[in-house]
Amino acid sequence: MKNGLLLIAAITLFTAASCKKDKKNGKSVALVFNETHCSDPWARDVPSNSTNFTQKLQAWLIAKTGVPIGEPKREFNKEKGNYCLACSCLSGNVTVIWPVKGTEQKFIDLGFKKVE
Repeated sequence: MKNGLLLIAAITLFTAASCKKDKKNGKSVALVFNETHCSDPWARDVPSNSTNFTQKLQAWLIAKTGVPIGEPKREFNKEKGNYCLACSCLSGNVTVIWPVKGTEQKFIDLGFKKVE
């Protein structure tokens, strides 16, 4: 029983230390972009159906902002999509990035929003 409690305490301390380490590294909260069918700022350079979309988008974002970021995450959310095919309608694709703290505004200027 004591060994179990010690193990739980050790895991808790390790987890707390890991969380503090992330804050020291300057990690930011996630920023999201609800993609449209064809009016996203990168639509001409990185078509939404392109092969390796997230890697190409990562390179485009770095070139536009001058800020290095990790590879974006992209997923489909049918609740975010509209039932229209106009260029400005939401496609349902949602892109998430994690910029370094203090650089968020450069991405917000491109249309990303803070996750609430």
